[in-house]
This record gives sequence, C-alpha cells and structure tokens, in this order.
Amino acid sequence: MRSIVKVAVRNTRRQLKRSVLLGGAIAFGLLVITLVNAFTAGISANVRESFSYAFGGHIFVDGSAVSDSGRVIGRIDDDTALRRLLETAELPVVSVHRRSRTFAALIFGSKQASERIDGVDFAAESDLAKGLQITSGGLEGLADENAIILSSAAADRLGVQVGETVLIRLVTVTGQHNVGELRIAAIAEDVGSFGLSTSYVNLRYLNALLGLRPDEYQLLNLFLADMRTIDSVAERVYQGLQEQGVLVERPLASALGNMDEMSAEGQEAFGRLFGFSFGGASSERWTGTKYSVTTLNELLQPVQATLTVLDTIAMVIFLILLVITMVGITNTFRMVLIERTREIGTMRAFGMQRKTVRRIFLTEAAVIALGGGVAGIALAGIAAAILGRVSFAHVDGLQFFLHNGHFSLPLRPGSVVTNLLILVGMSLLAAYMPARAAARLEPVKALGSHF
Repeated sequence: MRSIVKVAVRNTRRQLKRSVLLGGAIAFGLLVITLVNAFTAGISANVRESFSYAFGGHIFVDGSAVSDSGRVIGRIDDDTALRRLLETAELPVVSVHRRSRTFAALIFGSKQASERIDGVDFAAESDLAKGLQITSGGLEGLADENAIILSSAAADRLGVQVGETVLIRLVTVTGQHNVGELRIAAIAEDVGSFGLSTSYVNLRYLNALLGLRPDEYQLLNLFLADMRTIDSVAERVYQGLQEQGVLVERPLASALGNMDEMSAEGQEAFGRLFGFSFGGASSERWTGTKYSVTTLNELLQPVQATLTVLDTIAMVIFLILLVITMVGITNTFRMVLIERTREIGTMRAFGMQRKTVRRIFLTEAAVIALGGGVAGIALAGIAAAILGRVSFAHVDGLQFFLHNGHFSLPLRPGSVVTNLLILVGMSLLAAYMPARAAARLEPVKALGSHF
C-alpha cells in the first residue's frame, strides 16, 4: 500500500498545475462550508449566552394564581415546593434567581421610554451587577430602596444622568395603574437588541409597586453548569413538582415558540417572561400557585430553526460545488487515462494487477481531495481568526450575536471531519469510473496505443 501511495503522489506532481486547480476547487468548497458552519455555531452560542443573561437564567419557573374576582395574577407566594425540589433533587444548578418583572413607562420631564424592568435582590445576585458594563455611576447606590440600574438605551431616550429621578408608571398584578419614583444609581450597557433593553430595580420596591408582598416574586430562574442539560433538567423540575402534587405545566414545550399555535396559558407564560402581563379573567379556577416551566431552548427554537436553515443552504451550496468538482475530476482522470495508456500497458505487462491500477487512480483522487480539503480548512481557520478580531460593537442590532463585540467562529471538529469525509468520498466516486476503465485495459492493446 505504501508503494501505491508513493506512485499516486508522484503522479499528482507530474501534472502539478492540473492537480493544483482541482485541489483549489475542492479547497474553496470546504472553505465555504466550514466558515458558514463556524458562523452559525458562533451565533447560536452567543445568542444563547445573551438570552440567558437577558432573561436571568436557563430554566424559568413562573407562578400564577387566581384572585377572588377570577383574575389571573402572576406571583409565587408560597414556594415551599420549589425550595424542597432544589434541596432534594440534586439538580446541576449553579445559581438561583428570584425576580419580578414588568414592562413599564419611564418618564422624565416631557420624555417617555418603554422599558422592561426586572426586580432583583441585589444582595443575592451579586454576579448580576458584576456582569453589567457600568458606563456611569456606581453600585454603591443600590442600597437605596428605589435605586435603579438604567439601561443606556433608556438613558439616551430620556436624556438623564446618574443621580436624577425618573417616574415609573406600570400596571399592578390586579390591573390597576400605579406610579413611583426611581433614582438613577448607575447606567449600564445592556444587551439591548430585539427590543430587550432591561433596567434593574430593587425586588422589594418593584413588588410594592406591583401590589405583591415583599416575600413574593414572579419568576424563579435557574442557571445550570452545562447548557446542554437544559431539557433534561427542565423535565426533572417538571416531574419533581408534579410528584409533590402541585399544579405545573410546560406551555411552550409543544408550541415551540409559535404564538399562533400556543394555548392561552402558553401565551400568558411567554408574555410574562418578556415582562408583559396578560392579566385577564380566567375560565379555569385553581387554588394556590400554578407553575409554568419554560426553557431557554424553547424560547430560542425560532432562532435555532433559522440557523438550521442557513446550515442546510450552506450544505446544498457545498454539494453543488462538489458535483461541479466531481465533473472536473471525472474529466481530468479520463484525460489522465488517455495520456497514460501506454504506461498502464507497460505496468500491466510487467505483472501489475488490475486492482492495483485501480487503486493508484483512486489514491491519486484521494490525495488531491485531502490536499485540497486540508488547504480549505487551513484557509477557513485563518479567515475565522481574522474575522474574529474585527469589532462590530458599534453596529446597532448585532449585540445579541456577538461576544465582547466580536463574532465567534469556532471550527467544530465534528462538522469539519464530516465535511472532509464527504469530500473525499465524492472525489473517489468521481474517479471510480476512469479508474475502473484503466484497470480493464488489456496490456497488448494499451502498448499498441498511439496516445
């Protein structure tokens, strides 16, 4: 086999220009598919990270109750079942965040900005403040009950600075309008994209404005050690709550983010995660708290579907390029067969078997494919490294797709190897018929050829 490889490598060098052209076409195809795969993988990872930060977790458990008037109220007043689950289930949870959330109007003078407001226990969520990019002010002012970390987007719309006071107007959980005052302790760069600009206030103060008790909250957010376990852990949370006899549902598990297919309960749960409260009357009555379990994967399913389509389009383009390359390989090896007819006849006359001739041709095709493939992967790595250093932080609307202002383009070994194997396999398939024809040449006729 070693001698066959040596002969194949020697033959590719004999027609170096032809081999380089074929290898270049192969390298271009693999360059395109590798970069697109890296691009979609990087976007997927960055979007998941950005969304988990924006929503404050990987798994979200929200609660709702029915008031005496029949109105659905978003709140968790008795979280005994949740506490018991977290203590006994040994879930791979890194941190637990208890939050309330609303969509409110912030008013400063004649200016107004709509903003999602998260009520946060700053003492328990010390990592939140550390993760924010504070552009003005400081965290020492968060001790004030009505302090707010205002997003830079809202600050720009209102034209306010640290130390100034803004009014907040919102709707309580019972449907009443309420107002309060917030003092700006800090202004922070937010992951403000897709309309998800968020500001943070003290949980107790927001609860008071929403009509909730200080010890109540609306969302329990779980951060996991490994995002790959989101679905399995969410199922364990769901089953664990069911086993305790509490009402629990997974309203988005089947709808997959399609609002048209969601039940009313699913739309309410989806709205609460974004800070909207549907708060209408309910035809269903229950006592206590009914829980809804939602995951980051369920929220991102439409985004993931779009990226899958992009990957599919890239694979189709890759296969089209390969088909064109296969035609070139087939024609090239037919020309090689004609040029080497007498040479093949001489080798066959000296006892070379037909399968050896066929293997030499196929090995030549494999050498060209591997050479072009490795070159394409190397070029993709260089291009990814260069593009990864370009900052897009100043481009509005891209923050959710970036990591520290840059696109991530990780070359995934699995997809790279798979694409390379497809490439080599199709190249061998393209060269098989000329290789078979070469192996079937009769020595006498080949030696008498005038080509």
